[in-house]
Amino acid sequence: MKVLLLSSPIVQLDFDRIARLPNLGLASLAAHVDDLCTVHVADIHGLKGYRDYVEKLVPGYDLVGLTAMSFQYQEALALASIAKEAGAETVFGGYHPTLAAEEIGKSPEANLIDYIVRGEGEATFRELVQAKLDGRGLQDVLGLSYHREGSGREMVHNPPRPLLKVEEIRRPNRDCRLITKGFYSFDVPIDSVETSRGCTQGCKFCSINLMYGRRFRRFSLERVIEDIQDAEAHGAGSIFFPDDNITLDPRRLERLCQAIIDAGLTHLRYKTQASASGIASSKRLVDKMGEAGFDGVFLGVESINKRNLEFLGKGNMSNDAEKAVQYLHDNNIIVSTGLIGGNPDDNEEDLWENFHLARRLKADFPIFYISTPYPKTQMRGELEEMGLVTSSDFTRYDGLHANLKTKHLSAEEVQYITWQMNARYYDWQWLRYNKVKKIYPKWFAREMKRLAPFYARRKLDLALGRRTPRDFFQEDLASGELCKGVI
Repeated sequence: MKVLLLSSPIVQLDFDRIARLPNLGLASLAAHVDDLCTVHVADIHGLKGYRDYVEKLVPGYDLVGLTAMSFQYQEALALASIAKEAGAETVFGGYHPTLAAEEIGKSPEANLIDYIVRGEGEATFRELVQAKLDGRGLQDVLGLSYHREGSGREMVHNPPRPLLKVEEIRRPNRDCRLITKGFYSFDVPIDSVETSRGCTQGCKFCSINLMYGRRFRRFSLERVIEDIQDAEAHGAGSIFFPDDNITLDPRRLERLCQAIIDAGLTHLRYKTQASASGIASSKRLVDKMGEAGFDGVFLGVESINKRNLEFLGKGNMSNDAEKAVQYLHDNNIIVSTGLIGGNPDDNEEDLWENFHLARRLKADFPIFYISTPYPKTQMRGELEEMGLVTSSDFTRYDGLHANLKTKHLSAEEVQYITWQMNARYYDWQWLRYNKVKKIYPKWFAREMKRLAPFYARRKLDLALGRRTPRDFFQEDLASGELCKGVI
């Protein structure tokens, strides 16, 4: 049997200019079947002509796997159609297929999907491959949805699979990757290494609990160090830790930093996502992160508004934001902040509060997210009950498009105000204080050279009255790049 695993080609363009990572989950799946079959991973999200590439690649493969978040799902269906035309079976996995498996199973697109691996995929995918090799039925494969003979067009859904024991999860197989170039963070080749899975917090907008439950499972530090070394051996100069909440256990993160130091791996550059409360809990932790080689943290701040924090299920996280950012900046660590607007009671002033918070924090890359009613989340149910969800076009469910209105603002107003915040943030003041220009001067200079003519043209068009901010807004909305602009 030959198996091909494809990453989603659909990315958020603004983020892709800063970082493009190979898919860690697919390399992990590959590691769990490489003794059973020939398996390859194709990270196609860096290719311009990815459909042509897939059309040439898929002939000869028996099973093609695709992973998708909600905004990536439609294109995954298009790739599945290519695979089916080439004679392969298809298997879907990831957040959207997992959470929407029942709806997908009843829909016309179920004809393009032979199997859905729901939730944590390694063991389920291995059992699917093994059963196909053995010619056995699939009724005992936990976590699998499939077309059973006699069931008609609809899929049947086996019971869910219990969470795996982390000590039984194999390290990713990076040798299976067909595309090994074009992945970077700023100027440095990058790869991902996970140190834990899951989160115990109950954020209403998040899908993690629906995938993993409210559990936090830790890989051994020895495994993490071995995986970092393997990533470096495959060309990585930077490592991203994609853990769902790496700062749930700050002392463990500090021990990880010490393990990196002891292993002589401080020449690599490390990045992660973290909670403001976890980072603010210990200056010693952040100092150790700086010593280990961390130079970037995405900080979940979410909002300064207490009402919104309560709605999002975030408690008092913004109380820790200033301390967390100060600790990180003191260690020359670039800070990206996630700030969420467009919540039920937000008016225009409430949205701009997040802008002023980012400015006060001197955030290097604030991301002004728009509250998004992801399928099956608690927040979606509440927003639907309020009548605030305005769109179920999942191609726009990327956190940057407005798919809801508030009690005071239309969806278009939420979108436009959020665009204005991005357009106004990256100004001369930001140029003075951001740490990116110091840490990655070549990348920064190249981006400024690329954007300067763009900004100059817009400024000139405004000055001459040839165009308006609304014109620029519509242009960026059409291009899909919503985190830039100038007004």
